[in-house]
Amino acid sequence: MAKHSLINQNIISITELRRNLTAIFRRLPKRREPTVVESNGAPVAIILSPEEYKRLTARRRAKAAFYDFSRNFGRDVEKLGLTEEQFMADLEKTKRRVFTEQYGRPA
Repeated sequence: MAKHSLINQNIISITELRRNLTAIFRRLPKRREPTVVESNGAPVAIILSPEEYKRLTARRRAKAAFYDFSRNFGRDVEKLGLTEEQFMADLEKTKRRVFTEQYGRPA
């Protein structure tokens, strides 16, 4: 099976994939880099191990969770009737207190 290194990727043709499917899938758990499947020299698919897929999608899931947290937090602040200025002042006080607790000296 011909392999070409391209930024830590293995590149194979669809024909090679058909011929070596079992061997390619057996190697997936050991690989961290994806395998690019090409047709007529153009990429048509990417094969990843489940661990690599989880690693690559973890950031997207974390961003979505952070977005949801931020949106809900903003709604909670509004329910308390705090203005943005009041909230930012409270946040600054909290930040200084945490710094002092963490490092034993004022920020």
